[in-house]
Amino acid sequence: MLNTYCSSEENCERMHEPLEKNKKEVDKVSKYGILTQKRGTMIKKGDPENARLLNRSLILRELKKHGEVSRAELARSLDLSKMTISAIVTDLISEGFICESGEGNAMKQGGRKPRLLTLSGDHMYVLGVDVGLTNTTVAVANLKGQLLLKQKIPTRRNHSLKSIVEQIIELIDTLIKEFAVSKSEVLGVGLSIGGLLDKNQGYISFSPDFNWKDVYLGTMLEDTLGLPVVIDNCSRVMALGEKWYGNAVAAGNFFYVNVGYGIGSAIVIENKIYEKNSEFGHVYITKRDVVCDCGKTGCLESVSSGQAIEKAANRRLNNDDSDWLTARDVAAMALQGNEVAKQIFEDAGKYLGRALAIAANLFNPDKIIIGGGLSNAGDLLLVPLKQEFQIHCMDIIKDSTQIELSGLGIDGGVVGAVSLALDQYVFHSERL
Repeated sequence: MLNTYCSSEENCERMHEPLEKNKKEVDKVSKYGILTQKRGTMIKKGDPENARLLNRSLILRELKKHGEVSRAELARSLDLSKMTISAIVTDLISEGFICESGEGNAMKQGGRKPRLLTLSGDHMYVLGVDVGLTNTTVAVANLKGQLLLKQKIPTRRNHSLKSIVEQIIELIDTLIKEFAVSKSEVLGVGLSIGGLLDKNQGYISFSPDFNWKDVYLGTMLEDTLGLPVVIDNCSRVMALGEKWYGNAVAAGNFFYVNVGYGIGSAIVIENKIYEKNSEFGHVYITKRDVVCDCGKTGCLESVSSGQAIEKAANRRLNNDDSDWLTARDVAAMALQGNEVAKQIFEDAGKYLGRALAIAANLFNPDKIIIGGGLSNAGDLLLVPLKQEFQIHCMDIIKDSTQIELSGLGIDGGVVGAVSLALDQYVFHSERL
């Protein structure tokens, strides 16, 4: 699908033309070899096919960023010839990735109005799957990242690999039928799940939520679905969604904290997801003898997670052995004025703010984004968090670091999973 026919040697050379006219060049090594970086982009010297694929990705990313762009604007912003832009755009239109969306404004000196280009809103789709301990969500989205149909159901209590894989496949098949789309129109599936895993291999070394070890989940799903599947850790996936469609669009460096039943995290440096494991929930934060699920004591997760809030509430508030109080129940009680419930959230927020001050002092992010289910508690968590952060963070760093709740709310996981699929099968940021 990516191969392009060139009618002459001259056209081929122009089509594969590398980015020109940039002042600064830095040689780097990647999986493609020695690359030249220009304006944050990279091409392999002497390799026209890689140059063509890179320019293709750059055009798609410009359309993602700006929504509608003319061919002339693409040529100017990417420093590519009009012939190069025209050849690649023609391919992208014929393949269904982009389409013409109307006319732009004419130039001041007159002339025809330019035809505007945009990402396709139909005929090509990706699927996003967010597998959580409590719920599993599946959505179909177009190339603009818009969720077109979504289904959310409780995750099976039988957490065996066979059971969960069956549920994922059933959900995907149901969604495809309801949306009335053929699998040939689905470019791929992005899947978000908790655990230690290797995205490139689709391999989960350990998932504490489901107690899985040494599982090649990506391959298992691909073999059954007949679709490409990419998987990644839920917190990294949510950070990617936040970077593309949430409150971190303009943040080059940010720290994402996924506060749900447990606490996960992800690091973004110079607009790139740091793909090593980030276990913020297991930093030592208190001398209290509170045992964490990891087996150690004093972990942040043991005092600030949804699970920690539930345990504290049921110990301090549930004296009649009635139904188990959830974190949502505790938040509702706090908003209704229950002082013990408010104190439980205040304690959780303070520990989280203290730990975030350590993280900020360490790597000075532009933003800290708080996502996950517990972020829905809003100021109950955020106010004590910020107060403690102000106390423990260095002035020069706290003054330059914004702390915000996720802009994606309860859809953070599935929007991230859609972003993961789009990145893998459409925008190809690994080329940049």
